[in-house]
Amino acid sequence: MPRKKKSNSWLGVILLIFITAIGSAILVLQFNKELRYRIESYLISAPDLTEELKVEHAFRNFPGGILGIDVSEYQGKINFRGLQLQLEEHPIQFVFIRASMGDDGVDGKFRQNWEGFGKLPVKRGAYHYYRPNENSARQAENFIKTTQLKSGDLIPVLDIEKHSTIQSKDRLVEGLKNWLKIVEEHYGVKPIIYTGDRFFWEVLYNQGFDRYPIWVANYNMIRKPQTDGWLIWQFSEKGKLAGIKEKIDLNIWRGDQTDLEQMLLP
Repeated sequence: MPRKKKSNSWLGVILLIFITAIGSAILVLQFNKELRYRIESYLISAPDLTEELKVEHAFRNFPGGILGIDVSEYQGKINFRGLQLQLEEHPIQFVFIRASMGDDGVDGKFRQNWEGFGKLPVKRGAYHYYRPNENSARQAENFIKTTQLKSGDLIPVLDIEKHSTIQSKDRLVEGLKNWLKIVEEHYGVKPIIYTGDRFFWEVLYNQGFDRYPIWVANYNMIRKPQTDGWLIWQFSEKGKLAGIKEKIDLNIWRGDQTDLEQMLLP
């Protein structure tokens, strides 16, 4: 009897050690996950430390993607002769240039940027910054008058980022659809809609905008855009290129060269 009792005691100790080891392993794994998440989260917010990591992350998720940029007067005067159209091993193959803002605004560098990129081996397109408190029809007319896009240019883009302070969400949605309708009738193609992940879910989701190509901004390296069916992901707002003094937005086009060609005006 005493020997049997001793054997049971040892069995219990071994079992306790085994359970403790398993529990410790689980805790270590959970800790490592949390630690990894915290480190990556810190890196995302650390200034100028993660642009290479963001590029790597974007192309790791979408290895067949195409790199592009977008510019406006905020980038200042671009040195087109010294402009570097390469970021690490990825060539820059498309650019969107801000053309107009609201019902009467014109980007101060649009003509210069449009002509400059027109001489380079990139696909160029133009976008309109939508002011939610201004008339949608006049905004569409301003964009059309300013851009005068031609065959071979990228299809037009509507940039909507802010809520209206003078009208309801339904009225804003109505205005956006009116802008899209006018520009679509003029150019014969459905424009791209540029917006942020949050704004898409707050305003555009389930409102009939899924018929349009979506260009979505989300700068979080850990999470890909939550918006469904996006065409372009603006994954960074702090990119740097030789020839441009100010920081620029970096974008990945989900698809290959054939997909990019299909988004040109006929």
